[in-house]
Amino acid sequence: MFKTLSKITLFIFLGLQTLFAAGVNDGYVEYKNGNNEQAIEIFKKACENGASSGCYNLGLLYYNGTQVEQEYFKAAEAFAKACDDGHEKACYNLAYMYQNGYGVRLDSKKALDLYEKTCSSGLGASCYNISNMYEVADGVEKDLFKAVEYLTKACNLDHAKACYNLALKYKNEDGVEKNPLRAESLYSKSCDLGYSKACYNLGIMYVEGKDLRKNNIKALELFTKACGMNLKEACKAYDDLKGLVY
Repeated sequence: MFKTLSKITLFIFLGLQTLFAAGVNDGYVEYKNGNNEQAIEIFKKACENGASSGCYNLGLLYYNGTQVEQEYFKAAEAFAKACDDGHEKACYNLAYMYQNGYGVRLDSKKALDLYEKTCSSGLGASCYNISNMYEVADGVEKDLFKAVEYLTKACNLDHAKACYNLALKYKNEDGVEKNPLRAESLYSKSCDLGYSKACYNLGIMYVEGKDLRKNNIKALELFTKACGMNLKEACKAYDDLKGLVY
């Protein structure tokens, strides 16, 4: 009746988030009004004048191809310039493009170097992607110990999916010693960070009562929370369980 979600979540292009600074506000206004060609010209000028956020936003527009032609090469070029000026999210995006060969020659070493740089400076998404590279041997030798190391770093930086993946490892004895209490703590943190699958899996642990003391009331609370995040498995689990509680 109740089934744990056990699939590890892999690469997420988390870094492509628009980040507009005051120096490129005019471009932002044009972008919000749907005038992307004008926004590109403003961001391009800001980038040429040394504003890393202008280069970053220019890269976003070329990458997403929203109402403008999608041009990965130009996106990578803009991200590279912003990255050289110390823009962390631009470095992350550029790493992702090297990892996948978007607009640049596929180069796992460059991707790893850029992820390492931004992971060290506190970008959890970079630590998370490094972990996944070692998990699935993506351009590097498979190394489950390093996968756990970087998952831990990402989770410590409040990356919800990293905490979830790490919880799965401690629950299933995957590259680490089995530790249900550690799994509970990690699921709880991931759930608090807004990751629905973590709320659901923690609820399942309370329903099963194998590794934790059985607690259907707490399970219902967790299923309710996950259902509120539109996880259909959690909604069904709530319906199945509430008849046994009330």
